[in-house]
Amino acid sequence: MIEITHRTRRSLLQGLSGVVLFGSAAAAQSSVPAAEFVRQTATAQMFGMESATLALHKSSSPLIKDFAHDLASQQGAVTSGLRRIVAKRSDIALPDRPDTRHLDLLRDLTDKQGAAFDKAYVEAQRSMHHEAVLLMERYAGEGDDPELKSFAAQSLPVFRELDRKSRALPVEP
Repeated sequence: MIEITHRTRRSLLQGLSGVVLFGSAAAAQSSVPAAEFVRQTATAQMFGMESATLALHKSSSPLIKDFAHDLASQQGAVTSGLRRIVAKRSDIALPDRPDTRHLDLLRDLTDKQGAAFDKAYVEAQRSMHHEAVLLMERYAGEGDDPELKSFAAQSLPVFRELDRKSRALPVEP
């Protein structure tokens, strides 16, 4: 029964990933407004920081802990850059907290222990960093705000590196 539930959950997650990727591909055909780019970027960064904190406390894997340290450091710098841009503006605001999707992922990670946590953490990081790379690439190429477009272009290497590192993490301990 547990294996059926695990398989069902995995199938649902794979289906959701497909929907997200399909939605991302469809959305890639239209440009992202500046406020939406800021919201998505800030939400991804909040998730990255919160999940890194969880990994530092819950994981026993040195590789995952090293990744979480690196993630927190690099995303902290990116977050500072985004905050500086938004602080000068009255037309865009940073969100106060992650959106429902990211909060659900954080709750799921909080509920897991041991190898189950490590696996869920790695899968979440792979998905989130892939999405962040796509968002940065898209906005850097098609963004409607020059300052944010420059920010996206400058941040893109950071997200590409985190994406590469997340893919190098072992899914199974």
